[in-house]
Amino acid sequence: MRTSVLAAGGVALALALSACGGETSGTGLPGGNGSGDAGSMQFSDLSSLVSSAQEQTNKSQSSKFSMEMEASGMKIQAEGQGRYAGQDTAMSMTMDMQGMSFDVIFVDNAMYMKMPEGMNADPSKPWVKMTSEDAGAMGGQSFDQMTEQNDPTKVLEQLQQAGAEIKNTKQTEVNGEQATQYTVELDMSKAGAMLGDESIAGSIPEGTIIPVELYLNGDNLPVRIEMDMQSLAQTGGMKMVINYSDWGAPVDITAPPADQVGEMPSF
Repeated sequence: MRTSVLAAGGVALALALSACGGETSGTGLPGGNGSGDAGSMQFSDLSSLVSSAQEQTNKSQSSKFSMEMEASGMKIQAEGQGRYAGQDTAMSMTMDMQGMSFDVIFVDNAMYMKMPEGMNADPSKPWVKMTSEDAGAMGGQSFDQMTEQNDPTKVLEQLQQAGAEIKNTKQTEVNGEQATQYTVELDMSKAGAMLGDESIAGSIPEGTIIPVELYLNGDNLPVRIEMDMQSLAQTGGMKMVINYSDWGAPVDITAPPADQVGEMPSF
């Protein structure tokens, strides 16, 4: 059970970072007018949307977020905050999984997990530290990949690279904030980068289309991303919703005290 908790924590953190990361773009269309009016700008092509969202998120560099994910019969909920700054990327969150709650911190190219009560061999050291090598041993995303990600548009960028297209646009509200909802169609056979494994994408028949819902506020900052791949056995039937808020607000993310950190359990 302890191993599965650690693995799930790594997967959830990788997903959160993947949804919150991307290459810094030196070019881009102007963002919203700062008024919060989601109707001030709409996009008909994904390239323009991604360029504008990248510019705005590079300016903000931090946010709070919440995530709900279902995959392979497992449900995970999380709330946290992130700082998106290349090699200085950091994130902290509290996760609930299968009736257990635990904390996760990613900072200084290391991940720390505070194990649920009763699952740590040394109660005086409630945290365990996971290195990039540990993550690789569990088949997770490498920390080098995570820290290369620095602006909250990685999912949008990967959608663009996979040839996704905007099929519908409408005005709506997300958590009381006006937003533009973009329905994007994605051919999953071309989404190897999003799945983290080209071989998985290769096993999906060409033309297997799923909708992805993207919500941007009036400043062209992401406020929600929804992906539903429950019909695809290759993805474990994954369904994920990530909400973003408080863009640009200060965040304080630090590693746990060293005397509270124990060794990574062997597998």
